[in-house]
Amino acid sequence: MLSRLKHLKVYIKDANKKPLPQVIKESILYGIEKQMLPTDYFRKYLYRKGIVNYKNYLSLKEFYQIVGSQKMVFPEITAILANKLSFYNHCINLNIPTPKLLSYNFNSRWFYNNKYQIINSEKSVLHFFDSVFKDSNNDYLFLKPTLGQGGQGCFLLKKENLESQIDNIYPDLISNSYVHQDYIKQHESINSIFSNSVNTIRIDTYIDANNEAHVLSALMRFGIGNTFTDNTHTGGFYISLNLETGKLQGVGRQDVVEGGKEVTHHPDSQVALDGFQIPFYKEAFELALQAVNAMPNRIVGWDVAITNQGPLLIEGNEVPSLHVTDVACGGYLNNKHIKEALIELKK
Repeated sequence: MLSRLKHLKVYIKDANKKPLPQVIKESILYGIEKQMLPTDYFRKYLYRKGIVNYKNYLSLKEFYQIVGSQKMVFPEITAILANKLSFYNHCINLNIPTPKLLSYNFNSRWFYNNKYQIINSEKSVLHFFDSVFKDSNNDYLFLKPTLGQGGQGCFLLKKENLESQIDNIYPDLISNSYVHQDYIKQHESINSIFSNSVNTIRIDTYIDANNEAHVLSALMRFGIGNTFTDNTHTGGFYISLNLETGKLQGVGRQDVVEGGKEVTHHPDSQVALDGFQIPFYKEAFELALQAVNAMPNRIVGWDVAITNQGPLLIEGNEVPSLHVTDVACGGYLNNKHIKEALIELKK
């Protein structure tokens, strides 16, 4: 927790902060209210001008009360969500639209077309992917660690320079497990904002005490620069998505560990964000509800991509980044379902 004091660096450099006496008073009151050090007061930009209801944002303690509860998160469901191969197979069995799995590997054992082979050389890996590219007629393949999260350790293979890429990533491929998927062709309107990455909607769902599933909140994440993922950990930013209209609203924000910058337009395309209409948003919410009823942890963060044909479920996060959606939706304690969950967990 003390490591979170580094977030003070962002606060010190931030020009959009409240007067110092007000910050001191509010941070103390926030800490008293939450019964812990007020690190999230700074992590969630509650010191910024315009933030009035600062006590309505989750603390780190409240976050762990939710995602760490055996009443909310179940090991057997988490095992499916955490393993990309299990997740894919579960989706296919239940007709949940998700990117096609073309091949995969467990270290040196590689699987394709219902067959496996042992691979222990760069030349063999190159030959393997040559076959996958040829058979699938793809120009790109997206590789994700089977147990990875947050966009870390992913690779975007390009057919045109496959050999040089394999030369660089062979040690990682052969010493870890990866799923090899179709690269998603996202909706043309979303490409107009940023086309280098697949930009996904993060949808948090919650199953209440009566076993009814709800969409809690939604936000959109965008990559920037040369990144091919939209994760905040790789420099991207997020912006709230209105549940009623499907329009982006407010400003985009980088995570505090990335500097906490706010943007009104995408830094690369200069497309205005506030009010931008996201296509198939209702279908995306319906897909998240379909997914949570199939994989019923009571709190899940779903990543959904939008194509020209509709939404695709990318993955479900068994420990969703509630601090991000907390900021995007203006305080999760304004949400009646989150308040109900915390009351239930305190009993």
